[in-house]
Amino acid sequence: MNDDRRRALDRIASQAAPVATIAATVLRAKERLMPLTSISTGTVLASSQPQSASSEAARAASTLSSKNQDPRARKSASVRGINLNYCEYNLATMHDSRGGFIVDQADDESNNQNSAGADTSNDFTAAPVVPSFPADAVCNECSSVDLCNDIYTHYKVLVCRRCKDSVMDESQALKYALLTKTECRQDYLLTESELRDEARLPHWVKKNPHKDTYANMLLYLKMHVEAFAIEKWGSLEKLDQEFAKREDEKSGRKRKKFETKLVELRKKTLTSSWRRVEKVHVHEFGEKEDCGGGRFEQTCESCGLVSSFEEM
Repeated sequence: MNDDRRRALDRIASQAAPVATIAATVLRAKERLMPLTSISTGTVLASSQPQSASSEAARAASTLSSKNQDPRARKSASVRGINLNYCEYNLATMHDSRGGFIVDQADDESNNQNSAGADTSNDFTAAPVVPSFPADAVCNECSSVDLCNDIYTHYKVLVCRRCKDSVMDESQALKYALLTKTECRQDYLLTESELRDEARLPHWVKKNPHKDTYANMLLYLKMHVEAFAIEKWGSLEKLDQEFAKREDEKSGRKRKKFETKLVELRKKTLTSSWRRVEKVHVHEFGEKEDCGGGRFEQTCESCGLVSSFEEM
């Protein structure tokens, strides 16, 4: 009986030991947190504590707070690397950038200095370059000084804005009109190499207005193109003759190609060209042979058909 009682007491003591240890740990932690509690309530007790005690109490407080923190929040904070400490900003030095951000004045000034010292050679907002006209430059048609910058920049021709859109040539067409490369090849019969010769035919390269991904346009001045065509063909009348000759040759080639395809189509649809014609066979029987009993036979000499018949 005494042995059973002794075993029961030992079991109770072994179960109560961890509880006593936990209680002693909690009491020691409360004693270490006393300086921090006195500071938060306004009593000045931290100055009387040694430096080691305050640092030890701070470490204990941080350890306790980290233990009491939610494990999921602690894990997410460690994974994301977020600093959960409070950051204090001086709102007096900040202004609203109107872009959804609050910009610090010091950072803004540093950015402005960096942008001011950056290279502006690729700045697309720069003013367009104005060509330098000669001192006595006037319009070739009306002697006006309001000259067209684009015409002089790309073609070195002095003409005013009004005359560019109103002056006509001998064919009652605009003298200073701009022609595309396709029009020069089709109407004036110029080749690709001739149109690429910028020394004789200066051109203006512009972006295609139909689509950005298309090739750039090459614009030529009509008076330059006509002068080059006259030099090549002799006169505009000879150019017209050559144009008519080429059109006749083109129409002849088209007509010949159409006739060739028509003949091929007729051959494909004509049954007499691919179906075998069957001839009517006429039998050529020889002499009749008597088989007895009033029965006779005749044999065709060409196909071997045997015909039997009776005579009354």
